[in-house]
Amino acid sequence: MPLTVAPELAASELSAVLHLDHDLAQIGQVRRQARRTLCGWGLDAHADLAELILSELVTNALRYGSGPITARLSYHDGDLGVEVHDNGAGRPARQEVTSDDETGRGLVLLDGLLGLHGGVRGVKADHDGPGKTVYITITITADPAISL
Repeated sequence: MPLTVAPELAASELSAVLHLDHDLAQIGQVRRQARRTLCGWGLDAHADLAELILSELVTNALRYGSGPITARLSYHDGDLGVEVHDNGAGRPARQEVTSDDETGRGLVLLDGLLGLHGGVRGVKADHDGPGKTVYITITITADPAISL
């Protein structure tokens, strides 16, 4: 299944859903779609931030999860939400890395962004199977003082 985007709107919340195959080649498309989505919402100054968060979570789902992936971007009352669902049973875990390691820094990076902006990250388990949704909600402003 190729990358598809389904816009959603619910009671003043802006959201967009992306459906992906289990294919690392789609990361570039995911980043571009995150940028287009935030710019379409008038949140251009936060497009880099959304792009980074979404690509980190999708990359983790592609590397460690299984099955098709669903990603959701949302914005409501100053909070940017990013959710990524896959069918894998594993859960993300922060890794200790050295300067020689080429991977393993994703959650450290995301926690750093949460430290700068405020927000939360977590995992919601599926009730009907081994899958999970990894999510981040980060506080942004319409006119940010700090932008990535």
